[in-house]
Amino acid sequence: MLVVWVVCGSGLASLRTTIVDAPRVTARASFEVTGWVADVSRSARGKRVLLHVTAINGPAYALKQGNPERVRISVPKESTVRVGSTISVRARLFPPAGPAVPGGYDFSFIAYFQKIGASGFAFGKPDEVSGAASRGRVSEFMRVLAGVRASLSERLLKFTQTPDAGALVAALLVGNRDHISDETEDVLRQAGLAHILAISGLHMALFAGGAFSLLVMLLALSPRFALIQPIHQFAALGALVAATLYLLISGASVATQRSFIMIALVFLGILIGRRGLTLRSVAIAGLALLIMAPENLFHPGFQMSFAAVLCLVAAYEALRERKSGKEKSGGRLTAPGPNRGVLTLISKWAGGLILTSLIAGLATGVVGAYHFGRIAPYGLVGNILGMPIFSLVTMPMGLLALLLLPFGLASFPVTVMEASLSLILEMARFTANLDAGRGHVVPPPAASAFLLFCGLFGGLVLRGRLRIAAFLPAFLGSALWLLSNGPDIQISATGLHLAARDADGVFRLTSTRQGFRNEMWLQREGMDVSTLSELPMADDQKRCDDEGCVVHAFPVNGLANPLIVALPRTVSAAIQDCSRADLVITDFDMSGANCTAQLFDRSKRAQTGAVSIWLSSMRTDEEMQARTGIERIENAKSIPARPWHQWAE
Repeated sequence: MLVVWVVCGSGLASLRTTIVDAPRVTARASFEVTGWVADVSRSARGKRVLLHVTAINGPAYALKQGNPERVRISVPKESTVRVGSTISVRARLFPPAGPAVPGGYDFSFIAYFQKIGASGFAFGKPDEVSGAASRGRVSEFMRVLAGVRASLSERLLKFTQTPDAGALVAALLVGNRDHISDETEDVLRQAGLAHILAISGLHMALFAGGAFSLLVMLLALSPRFALIQPIHQFAALGALVAATLYLLISGASVATQRSFIMIALVFLGILIGRRGLTLRSVAIAGLALLIMAPENLFHPGFQMSFAAVLCLVAAYEALRERKSGKEKSGGRLTAPGPNRGVLTLISKWAGGLILTSLIAGLATGVVGAYHFGRIAPYGLVGNILGMPIFSLVTMPMGLLALLLLPFGLASFPVTVMEASLSLILEMARFTANLDAGRGHVVPPPAASAFLLFCGLFGGLVLRGRLRIAAFLPAFLGSALWLLSNGPDIQISATGLHLAARDADGVFRLTSTRQGFRNEMWLQREGMDVSTLSELPMADDQKRCDDEGCVVHAFPVNGLANPLIVALPRTVSAAIQDCSRADLVITDFDMSGANCTAQLFDRSKRAQTGAVSIWLSSMRTDEEMQARTGIERIENAKSIPARPWHQWAE
């Protein structure tokens, strides 16, 4: 059966890849684009518009596959664009970019499955075009829903007073994270509280659970009705409707979809008299999401969401079994007194909070370290300080705010919610200041992350002495992580930028400008982007003239002769470097040249994309000092290219 499921999953993934295949821009060029606005996101630098293309004019060489269905364009901050309007804009568009580092964030993969055929920037403000473009029913529904969400977000923000806490109000209730500053997001991440930004199980449970409790209380106001009718089942139906509405207005992210399916199973269990929150319900939620979109498996949000909920459900099932075993064996002989009962309730609640934070922190920490090179060393402290306020004040007030918002009476709950979020932010800043290293780590290899999670999950699922077996994958994963190190050379997809270690083993860059590429390179090294200005290559490592540059690259220990990396600027220099250097990176096409060095020319880099190289020192009996050689090379693009990488830059 496992083999059958693997084959079915692979077939479904191939089918999905074929179904979503859409035309993409094949080369960077300037275009005249007309279409209707499907989404608008905002940032400090401007607005980003997702456009459903109705007409596009541009050079034929860039439209070999036909007109793209959707494009994403950055427009000036002062542009007045709204969801549903039809606009015309002149823009510079590019094929969706591939990963900046092998295994890193891959926009071309995401764009492929969202049918986004290009991204770029506008040359000026877009012009609104009169007349509605033709849309399908699904597109029209999504347009109306986006307009409702935007309207709710604007109305909520009008009730807020502080920008940071007000932005969190909109993020928690309607999934609008456009107004959250980088500083706020970074502080929450360092404090281990970034999970409150992703509308997931906690938010859905508090929202739908609050609706369920409120409906039960209202139905119980009539004693006769409560005695005759199954009010819990009626409340479950009403709470399911509330959960569905929350799913729609919150943006329906992967984590929200997962939590909606699980909370729906819980309410379904109430309707049919079965327990809904089990590992089976987690499996059903995962299966449903992967059937609809198999690509979700590779998204960090999907992995973190299911890693946390798998471990939490397994842990609480073990506790439930342990409690049941104690009760059967006569563990409880006396009934607690009233004071003792209150203390027991408080201690159980506090213990549950600590246990939940610890288990979820460990599970998501492995995934976060792998994808982002970040951990939250004091995340347990941050959750103990912030989550009681979030659970008891923030989300209940959020539910009340959404109920009262249509009547214009949401001022009080939004004010209380904003005050509670301001307090949580202060606690997050306090927790973040405890961490001097900012939680940056060298990302673990994929095998290490997998083994670590298997060890954690196995320790929670296995019973009795079998639990000892979970230490083996945990130990192997930890050992692999400790023995791993980042690449010694990083080459950008364009070949214009390079990073390499110097003789002291310090990672240095040819360009220290702020940018996504450099941020990803430092992330792979476990370094903070704030150190970027301290990492330019010195003159003894990089030498340049009119013909090009030569860079000396060393392995991590630095105890070897350098690897000679050449970056020629002329064809003649490239030919000479092929016999003198160990590694040649050029923008020329050198396919016909007899090059003894490892060559990454234009045609090769079109296949590989960005490149990461690990070096090793080798010594023979005749050599006085070890020489540096290439140990391993990883490419950002697979060879042969997968569908989303065929035209990616």
